[in-house]
Amino acid sequence: MNFKTITSENLHAEIRMLKCYLANDHRGHFVTTSEAVNMPGQVWSCVSCGCRLIFHTGTHTDSPWFEHDQRTVAASTLIGCAHIDPAVKAEIRSRTLRSLFNSPDSPVMSLAWYCVWCANHYSGEKRCTACGTGIYSIEEACWQNNYT
Repeated sequence: MNFKTITSENLHAEIRMLKCYLANDHRGHFVTTSEAVNMPGQVWSCVSCGCRLIFHTGTHTDSPWFEHDQRTVAASTLIGCAHIDPAVKAEIRSRTLRSLFNSPDSPVMSLAWYCVWCANHYSGEKRCTACGTGIYSIEEACWQNNYT
């Protein structure tokens, strides 16, 4: 099969679709491109998404194919079609993942501490100024949330 990428020059130009070689006719029957050559004037629809297809008779170098009529369908419908270019599908998945994790929580260094052992509030490095250890120290914010 020849999977050349078709790029529309109109409304949804960013959605690249693969050529289709199988369509449904107006009765819902499967029709190949070689059969469609002998059936001019028919209305074709995509077997995957149901969108209207445009039949191209081909040239001496290209065999006939169907193309999605991107002017008559919403982009959300085209995105769900099996004939969307795999690179576009991968980019959509990547964008979705990036939007979910767009602003990951970065660790924030705490500079305010409370030593539970000494009951000492201090700032700076996590090492209590009274007992000399940081093992019993919690963040000042945790102390305020739990002990005040």
